[in-house]
Amino acid sequence: MQLSQLSHTQYQRVGLFQNGSYPNNSLGESEKLKFSNYGVKLGGTYKIISRNLLNFNSAYYTRAPNLRNSFSNSRMNNSVVQNLDSENLSSVDASYIFRTPQFRTRITGYFSEIQDATEISFYYADGLSGLGRNSTTAFVQEVLTGIDRRHFGLELGLDFQVTSTIKIKSAAAIGQHTYSNDPNLYLTSDSFDAAVDYGTSSLKNYFLAGGPQRAAQIGFEYRDPDYWWFGTTGNYFSHAFSDISPLTRTSNFLTDADGLPLVDYNEEEARHLLRQEQFDDYFVVNIIGGKSWRIDSYYLGFFVSLNNVFDVVYKTGGFEQARNANFRTLKQDKNRDQPIFGNKYWYGTGATYYANIYVRF
Repeated sequence: MQLSQLSHTQYQRVGLFQNGSYPNNSLGESEKLKFSNYGVKLGGTYKIISRNLLNFNSAYYTRAPNLRNSFSNSRMNNSVVQNLDSENLSSVDASYIFRTPQFRTRITGYFSEIQDATEISFYYADGLSGLGRNSTTAFVQEVLTGIDRRHFGLELGLDFQVTSTIKIKSAAAIGQHTYSNDPNLYLTSDSFDAAVDYGTSSLKNYFLAGGPQRAAQIGFEYRDPDYWWFGTTGNYFSHAFSDISPLTRTSNFLTDADGLPLVDYNEEEARHLLRQEQFDDYFVVNIIGGKSWRIDSYYLGFFVSLNNVFDVVYKTGGFEQARNANFRTLKQDKNRDQPIFGNKYWYGTGATYYANIYVRF
């Protein structure tokens, strides 16, 4: 066992002017936030027989929340996130490794969990309940606390030197990355006097956003004795999901502005409205190549890279807008021919080309 981390972190906000929306909580120093953290790691490698290895690693450590997630709205006031604490991170992975001069492979299984994380988001929301006033719209700071996230999966990588000039390589990954609990959610805003607590947000078993959770690659590489080479890879990606809105998974989703249940709430329709979007699978091809020459004591060469050769259009990420915070407003927007506050997306780049010429001396 190895003590790998020991740290102490301290934050404090210093307001340089008095904000009109928070006259008593913006100018001057905030309370000091202090976090003491540690981490331990354990790992090792066991040789079964020649060329066959087992590798094992595990870790547990705590980490201070970052500065952005320590104050509910650090741009305007000194308010500290409620029940703020260090995050707890644990992980374990095990690998089988086989190596020969011509063939290498590695199979890895992993499991990791992050607990007690905090996340803050800023947006306009319609259809808020519990404000005690006629207005149900506000620019809010959404504070999500006590978040647990779980990651586990398998990874495989191999390469095979077919001849002295040709190599085949492949990789695959199958993972599942989800929320593993129902964290607590509250809102703050300069539109209402105190934080509004909406209790738990039902996020358990929803998928985490952040890219494909399954991927596979196959390719080959050719290196000629005359110092030119090229290679290509085919890359397949799937199981990428949009980032969900935590507010629409709270009690606010089925509550009217007066705090009473929505009379037109329909559970089956609600389940359909809150279904997490899964993006389409996609396949991209990349090609690389180059050549070099030795001229006296100089080296001249070039390198060319072509990515997404067939100009495939694909989504790399996206998120649900939280503007429609309850069943009624979300349903009305979804029923439009073109929703005003539909999901937002990011797209991957199309076909791109890169060339480099170099001289070494």
